[in-house]
This record gives sequence, structure tokens and C-alpha cells, in this order.
Amino acid sequence: MRAGLLSDPQVIRRLNQDFVCTTVIIDDVRRLADKGDEFAKQLAAQWTYPLEMMFLKTDGSLISKLNSFKDFPGVHPDVASPPGKERVVMADEHAHVELFLKHMDEHLPK
Repeated sequence: MRAGLLSDPQVIRRLNQDFVCTTVIIDDVRRLADKGDEFAKQLAAQWTYPLEMMFLKTDGSLISKLNSFKDFPGVHPDVASPPGKERVVMADEHAHVELFLKHMDEHLPK
């Protein structure tokens, strides 16, 4: 994701313009959830392997999400597929940018 979609100038511009972006490792989220953190519980409940991009409101509620395996056609050969799923040949990387920007426009209008 970082070497392709998230390094595209259009995607970077949109994210920087409209969002506060952060990352968190799911193991850390689960540890916090196990300790009773309600926000971590919400994130853990929404997470799907291997990478989930979640878009949240300022109150922490989920607006939308994109999954790196499920929502993007094809994966890079260096990226693992979920257990029991066959790796699909990587699609045109620009198609991922178009899909991401379309999702942003549909779910998170400017």
C-alpha cells in the first residue's frame, strides 16, 4: 500500500487536505481492547486481515473503510493474501488510485 496507492500524489493530497492520518498495529489495538478501552474495542471489531483503512468521525464512529485485499483488485506479489485466499495477479496500480479517490468522493465528500 505504501509503495503504491499511498505514495500517489493525488492520494497524498486528498489525505493531507481532509484527514488526520495515523497508523496502529492491530496487536496493539487488541491489547488495549483487552484492557477495556472502548475505542480500541470498536476498532478491533471492525478490523479485517490484512490491512484495514478506517475513516472515522471526530467522535470515533466509523464512516467507511477499505480493506487492502478485499477492496483493491489484485495484490502486489510481495503482499501476503489472507489465509485460505488465492493471490490475484496485481492489477494496474492506477486503478487502485481511482478506486480510492472514488471511495473518498462517495463516502467523504469535501
